[in-house]
Amino acid sequence: MKSPHVLIDQELEAMADPSTPPEWQAMVLKLLIEMLADGRITIEEFNHYCGRLNKIVGGRKEVA
Repeated sequence: MKSPHVLIDQELEAMADPSTPPEWQAMVLKLLIEMLADGRITIEEFNHYCGRLNKIVGGRKEVA
């Protein structure tokens, strides 16, 4: 089984790809919430990854 951090990094890399639908953001956020809820990541890690996700999504909107 993959580390939660490896899985999150892969999802964030996919979000950065312009061919990934913007709706994927909701699934990535759901994944982060589930990992926080079951203790696979801490609140600090959750906040860090949400910040990265927001930055990626913001960058995509600027390009569009």
